[in-house]
Amino acid sequence: MTTLRSIAVASCLLVIAACAASASTAAKDVSITSCTASPTGGHPTAAGGIANHSSQASAYVIQVKFTDATGNRVGDGVAAVAKVAAGGTANWHASGTVDANGPLTCKLASVARTASP
Repeated sequence: MTTLRSIAVASCLLVIAACAASASTAAKDVSITSCTASPTGGHPTAAGGIANHSSQASAYVIQVKFTDATGNRVGDGVAAVAKVAAGGTANWHASGTVDANGPLTCKLASVARTASP
């Protein structure tokens, strides 16, 4: 039982390491082109582009961190794009999870790229 548990833990660690390595590469595919606070104090939005530099069609999940002018985190947003052709481009859009006022800054928190059939 202990051996199976050790194998399972080692397998999970290998998967996490592989994902972390591809996440840094995938983040290079994604840019933020706009970061906008709602004029009425609603949810902020971020948008940008994807340029798939991999050799396979890929799906992307993008997490954006919204911060206010003093650097305080004011929410997150997530965008998913089901398929971007190898060498292709696409646009993405994410809405924040909480209302925010005033100037904001958007930063990529994480990018996951997975081969898409």
